[in-house]
This record gives sequence, C-alpha cells and structure tokens, in this order.
Amino acid sequence: MSSFPDRLKRLREEEEFTQEKLGSLLNVSDATINRYEKGLRNPDPNTLDKLAGIFNVSVDYLLGRTDIREPARPEVLAAHRIDDIFDRDDIPPEAKKSVEDFIAFVKKQYKIKE
Repeated sequence: MSSFPDRLKRLREEEEFTQEKLGSLLNVSDATINRYEKGLRNPDPNTLDKLAGIFNVSVDYLLGRTDIREPARPEVLAAHRIDDIFDRDDIPPEAKKSVEDFIAFVKKQYKIKE
C-alpha cells in the first residue's frame, strides 16, 4: 500500500490542484503541502479530515491503511451488519423477525423515513 505522502500527491494531481491551491483550501502554505508530500511533516487530525473531505476519500485511505478510496457511510455500514444477520443460516426465523420488528419500532419511534 502507498504511504500518506504518495497518496496525497496522487490525489492532488488527479484533481489538478497545485500545492498552492490545496494549501489555500486548507488554509496552510504551499510549503506545508510540499512538506506533507515529502514526508517531512504530518497533518494534524483536523487537517486529515479536511483532506479526506476535499478528495472524497476516507482518512484510512489517505494514511495507507486501506486501498478502498470511498469513505464509509454509517447507514451503509449499519445495513451491511443487518444483512449479515439475515444471511446467516444459523439464525432462526423468529430471531430474524424480532430484528425486523425492532427496526420498525425504532423507525416509528424516531420518525425515520425510508
């Protein structure tokens, strides 16, 4: 997997941002962006979060922890966990029904629309 400096530079170039433009978006100097890309300096957590938002990637992708670029959306993660329950053969039908009933209750209780 690539490192943070490599990924930052690649993402910046994909967007055709200069170091100056990216620095302006982050309210830092182009020299700071240059240091990030050379691995001489690391961004603080707030800046990492801003970078992830600018490039629509996860912080884990930026840091080289995963090759999955897209940030995980909480509603998608929750849906996958629920689907995992329903896809298992060792869960009895009445347990699956209980989960469905609970989800319906929460949606009604908190006025969540589909």
